[in-house]
Amino acid sequence: MRLTLLQQSLKKPFLQPLTKMTIYKILFSDIALNDIKSAKGWYNLQQKGLGKKLATDIKATSSAIQRNPFFSSVRYRDIRKASCKKFPYAIHYKVYEDQKLVFVTAVFHESRKPLT
Repeated sequence: MRLTLLQQSLKKPFLQPLTKMTIYKILFSDIALNDIKSAKGWYNLQQKGLGKKLATDIKATSSAIQRNPFFSSVRYRDIRKASCKKFPYAIHYKVYEDQKLVFVTAVFHESRKPLT
């Protein structure tokens, strides 16, 4: 008896098992850490606790980068840029795929021009 295509597909599982996701290690440069510290200080001067919200947004973006560092495109040289969701800040980073490492070079306001 010949099975129809639908019957054949019903015998196979709909979802394939997930492969283990590689989580990249993330390192922040001293410049990036200083950028975050400065931005947090400025936001805390504007409103108490706002710097903590910025840090939370940066952490969420960093976590997304760790899970998939290639979701954002290369902006210049080998540096990628991932924008934060709630604040106008971006994380600039380089991926070292062979080492499963992400190196954050800077974190700054979207309208700020990088130093050359």
